[in-house]
Amino acid sequence: MCKTRIKVIDEYTIGEELEVAVNMFIEDPKNKVIKVNSVKFETYYDEDDDLCMFAVINYELGD
Repeated sequence: MCKTRIKVIDEYTIGEELEVAVNMFIEDPKNKVIKVNSVKFETYYDEDDDLCMFAVINYELGD
C-alpha cells in the first residue's frame, strides 16, 4: 500500500527557481518520493502586490 502525500513549496517570484526547488525536493532521497502523481503551479499576489508562485506536489511515499 502506498502513502500519498502533498508538499507545498511557496514564496518564489521566479518560475525557474520554483522549478529547481520542486526538482530538488523530488530527487532528494530523504523525502522518499517513489512516484509523482502531479505537480501544479499557481500564481498569487503577496501583501506588497508582488507576483509570487507556489507549487503543490502530489506524490507517493516510499519506504
